[in-house]
Amino acid sequence: MTDLFLTANTAYDEGDLELAFDLFSQAANKGDDSAMSRLAIMYSEAEGVLRDIGQSIHWDLKAIEAGSVVSMSNLAITYRTVGDIEESKKWFEKAIEAGDGDAALELAKTYLIYEDNKLQAQFYLQKVIVSNDVCEDSVEEANQLLRELGI
Repeated sequence: MTDLFLTANTAYDEGDLELAFDLFSQAANKGDDSAMSRLAIMYSEAEGVLRDIGQSIHWDLKAIEAGSVVSMSNLAITYRTVGDIEESKKWFEKAIEAGDGDAALELAKTYLIYEDNKLQAQFYLQKVIVSNDVCEDSVEEANQLLRELGI
């Protein structure tokens, strides 16, 4: 991470979203994929800038092109939020293939909520449980969802 990104992150943490947005923009334009990803989130969540899903998608795609795996999941969540479930599932799959175990949890939730497909959800929840790339909270959430499914 660059010093510019770290300064932007500090401004963000302190609630100075306009400054953070400006600094993340500078870092992103210099090729910092973490800054690109943060810009995408800021556009999606209207943090320090007007909500603009098109810009959110643009910055996530640039971050992915620069090597960000996190942006694959973020992009999937954005697509899910706007109701493009097929595109969302595609990006969650790519994130899983790239090693993001938490993307499997989000994909399982997508199958449960949007398609009521318990079999697919179970498949991805079990991936979370055996993954070495997820936090303990994600494993617990996957186990809880499996219990709710009666599995």
